[in-house]
Amino acid sequence: MGIYCYYMGVIAFMRSKVYESPAPHFRAARIETALQEKVLGTRSAADMYSRFAFFLDSGHALAQGPSGEIELSGPAVHWGTLRAETRIRVDPGSSGYYLFLSERLLDDAIGIVAEATELRLFAEQTVVASFDRRDEIVSRLDMVFARVVHETLRPEFGTEIAVSAYVRLILVLLWRSTDREENAHDATGHGRRQINRFRNLVEAHFRARWSARDYAETLGMSYDRLHDLCVRSVGKPPGQLIRERGLHEARVLLQRTTLSAERIAAMLGFSSASQFNHFFKSMAKETPGGFRKRATDRSDREEDTLPSFSDWP
Repeated sequence: MGIYCYYMGVIAFMRSKVYESPAPHFRAARIETALQEKVLGTRSAADMYSRFAFFLDSGHALAQGPSGEIELSGPAVHWGTLRAETRIRVDPGSSGYYLFLSERLLDDAIGIVAEATELRLFAEQTVVASFDRRDEIVSRLDMVFARVVHETLRPEFGTEIAVSAYVRLILVLLWRSTDREENAHDATGHGRRQINRFRNLVEAHFRARWSARDYAETLGMSYDRLHDLCVRSVGKPPGQLIRERGLHEARVLLQRTTLSAERIAAMLGFSSASQFNHFFKSMAKETPGGFRKRATDRSDREEDTLPSFSDWP
C-alpha cells in the first residue's frame, strides 16, 4: 500500500510539472457573464503573452487599447496584439471565449507552408469582424474556440500542438472573411502586390538557396527593379532579406529541436555544415553551437523572446 501511494504521488508530481508550467504558451476560457461585467486583460497577462483572440458569441463588449475603443456586438471576433493597456469589457448577459497566446505558439501556428508569409502579415494586424448569426463561420469559430478551451481544461500529450493547429484555423477563417486586397492596399501602398509575391516565393524557396536574381527572374522583372522595390518598401536589398529569412529559420531549429548542425545545414540547403557555420556566424556574430547553448540556458519565459521574422512591410 505504501509503495502504491508513493507511486501515485510521483505520477501526480510529474503531471503537475508537465501541465502547470509557470510560463504556459497559451491561456483560454469560456466567458458567460451574469449580472456583472467581466474585464479581460491585465498588465501581467501582457507580460506573458503577445496576442489575443476574443470571440463574442452573444451580447456586447467594449475593446480598449492604444488606438481607442471598439464596440463589439455578437457574433464578432477581435484579434490583436496584447498590450499592457489592452482591456476587453464584456457586458452582463454576454457569452464567448478568449485566448491569450505567446509569440512562440503563433510561430508554430503559422508554420512554414507557402502561404505562411501572407498569414503572418495578416496576424500582425488588428482584426475586428462581425458576422450574421446565420453565417457558417460562426458555428465553426464556436467549435474551434471550444476545442481550445477543452485542451486548456484537460491537457494531455500533444496539447500545445493541437492548440497551435486551432490557432492557425482561427487565423485562416478570419483571413477568408476579410477583404485581403483592401487591407493590403491600406497598409502599404505602392509596390505591395509585387512585394507580397516576392515574400511568397522566399517562403517557398529560401531552403533551396535561391539567389535574388532567381527570384527576380521568376517574378518576371529585372534584378534592379526587385532591388528598388525592396529598398523602397523595407529599407533592405532582397539578398539581405533572403539571408535574414534563412537565419531566422536556423535559429528556430537550433532553439526548438535537437537536430545536429549537419542535419539543419542540409534542411536549409547548405552543401556542408562548415558552409552553414560560416553563414550563421557572419549573420549572427556567433556560432550555431554558441547560440544553441545560450538558448538552452534560458528559462521558458526568455525562450519566447526569439524575434519573429517581421521586417517586411
